Amino acid sequence: MNELVLTLRSDERTVVETGCLAAVLECEAYTPYARLTATFLSQGVAYGAVNAVMLAFGMRQVFLGIADSVEQFWKDGRCFVRVQSRSFTSVLAQNELVPGLHTGMTLEKLMTGFYQFPHVSYEAYEGSGYIFVKDGASMWDSIVNFGYQLTGYHPFIQGNTVRFTPPSDAVQLILSGTQVLESGIVQDTTKLVSNYHMADINDNYDAYQLENTAAAAADIVRHKQLLLDRQYLSEPEEALQFRCRFSQRGWRARYVTYSGYHGEQLCDRVSFGDFLQDAQISRIRMTFGKNGIRTKLWAYDDGFYHIGEQ
Repeated sequence: MNELVLTLRSDERTVVETGCLAAVLECEAYTPYARLTATFLSQGVAYGAVNAVMLAFGMRQVFLGIADSVEQFWKDGRCFVRVQSRSFTSVLAQNELVPGLHTGMTLEKLMTGFYQFPHVSYEAYEGSGYIFVKDGASMWDSIVNFGYQLTGYHPFIQGNTVRFTPPSDAVQLILSGTQVLESGIVQDTTKLVSNYHMADINDNYDAYQLENTAAAAADIVRHKQLLLDRQYLSEPEEALQFRCRFSQRGWRARYVTYSGYHGEQLCDRVSFGDFLQDAQISRIRMTFGKNGIRTKLWAYDDGFYHIGEQ
């Protein structure tokens, strides 16, 4: 049964559409926003200047985002609406901070001390330190590097909340063989870098070096030459470790596709027999179409996420 409900909100009115024809909702651990594309039957009411797009499954809101594109059109005597939207955290990739060194930084100060973003929240994380903002770097770049310095983990978005650490109350999803339509293992080496070389503060190149063993094992030769990364002045080797892990993002993964949808969020956990055992969910793709609702879940096995040997 189609339980997807679309709400379009403007200053003039709020319109609820229930006739879903097609929808795709995606989120991924290294991407600072979720993405929704959907087509619904429309009541034909004028929406006004839409400032928020909401998608609910049953009684639960599963998406809230900016109206990137809203198209209302008529065909064969019926009215339709087609929307494209990204969650409100997409603004983190579109805003820049003043370049240079910012000390005494906390996640709260980083999220509220420069700009105010509607609908965007953040984890209550108490750690502090500094950030060094490069020319042209997005705010998300600073969040990622700051989070890694404090936790050794890659920050991610859950809903419209910035998180440095996985939540302690993650949902546990256990799938049976009768539910799963497809399962598989994927490898993608296109982003792997084999060797990093970084200069020191006196611009002496090759002062710091790191070889990526995963790339070497795959006979990949890709060298990167870097100036000293001032985001990691106190621990320059960590700059190379971070880049190495980041180049491995999602390069190995296991996935399952099942019929239905449970409103999963990133870093919820999924189990499927011996194939996946209590693995963190790193990517989600929910689709609705002529075959009903289907959900594909990926568990990454890369520099930041580990599912163990299976």
